[in-house]
Amino acid sequence: MSAEICYLIASLTLFVVMVICQALFSVKEHGLVPLAGARDGIDDQKILTQRAKRANQNMIESLILFAPVVLIAAHLGVSNSMTILGAKMFFFGRLLYAPIYWFGVPWLRTVVWGVALAGILLILFQALPL
Repeated sequence: MSAEICYLIASLTLFVVMVICQALFSVKEHGLVPLAGARDGIDDQKILTQRAKRANQNMIESLILFAPVVLIAAHLGVSNSMTILGAKMFFFGRLLYAPIYWFGVPWLRTVVWGVALAGILLILFQALPL
């Protein structure tokens, strides 16, 4: 298994952890019983819960870009120091992104988001037929 695929698996695992954290934040805010139903009329008031949801939505958007480029590179047999670096940049950028977003660190959040995006682009540029 390539390093890039390993980082894809690690990124998916990170997303599962982020979803669990968001669920825990929601349970702490609303209690388990209201969340067990259809959640009609439930409005998140706590900033941490709102930020966790937005961070998860952003992770989905990022994974939609990351997963295909990793899979395309793997399918094409493209694996080199740049694709591995790109996968590392994505994973570690996203690993830092969630807690930085949760706790509201504005500029650092943008920087680590950019690092993760740059990682995607590194892999994409290596996979492009030039």
